Amino acid sequence: MNDKKQVGQLIQDLRKIAEMTTVELSKGICTEEELHRFEQGEIHASSEVLYHLSKRLGVPMNYFFEAGELTPNDYSKEIKSTIRHYIRKRDYETVLHMVNKEKDNPMFQDPFHAQFFLWHEAICDYYIENKFEQALRKLEKAIAFTRTSEQFYSEKEIAILNSIAIIYEEEGHLKKAFSTFMEGLQHIALLPKLKDPLVKIRILYGLSRALFQMERYEKSVKYAQAGLELCIQHETLYLLGELHYQIGEALCQLGELKEGIAYLEKAITVFEIEQNEAFVTIIKEEMSKYQETKKKS
Repeated sequence: MNDKKQVGQLIQDLRKIAEMTTVELSKGICTEEELHRFEQGEIHASSEVLYHLSKRLGVPMNYFFEAGELTPNDYSKEIKSTIRHYIRKRDYETVLHMVNKEKDNPMFQDPFHAQFFLWHEAICDYYIENKFEQALRKLEKAIAFTRTSEQFYSEKEIAILNSIAIIYEEEGHLKKAFSTFMEGLQHIALLPKLKDPLVKIRILYGLSRALFQMERYEKSVKYAQAGLELCIQHETLYLLGELHYQIGEALCQLGELKEGIAYLEKAITVFEIEQNEAFVTIIKEEMSKYQETKKKS
């Protein structure tokens, strides 16, 4: 592949997959202006520059010459979005099928894709095969794929850490789950800017769940409220129903039935919008118990 526009497009696509800025990719290799011109296909990158760019992007240099007409960015986004959609629906069989189909695709042999597929393979190991230890090992390996600092975690690494915390919670290791969720929250605080607010929303929801199971209901409400505020701030329905449900349950446990039931009703509304009938049924059953208790009191 000799066309400079195709090479430039590949560099740009890989940079975006790696979530790097032009400043981060070009530092110590070329000027930011030169990188911009490479990506736009205005000039050729020398072999030396291309070598250093490929090394930073985590692909072999011949990737640029073997990838042909492939432009991975749009396809990559579609695959990742679809996998995350099925994770949300808890359809782990479909997730595993997609991971197995795509993980050996020559387009996806850089560390960032390998990390993504190993992350979701580990989730499937746990929920399909019930392989707790194996899932944890794979998740820790996935984080290590891109670790460049002992002190700072990237957003993707924090998201994987969140999955580790969830598995600890599922196994009933609540103190370990809580400390892992808190570790994720601390790493978020160290980031100069949070690009994806859903990462923090997931961790706040996880903290609220773990604290609820530890019967620390007031703290559970606190973290769920923080997550709810982020949902409203960023105008997202993501975990909005779950957070309302979590607050409602915790408030009811604290004896604040009127306010708790109001939150449960809001949760039902959100899940009805999402057409999640299973959650609607569960919450209605819970709410009817609390309403009976309220009548008796």
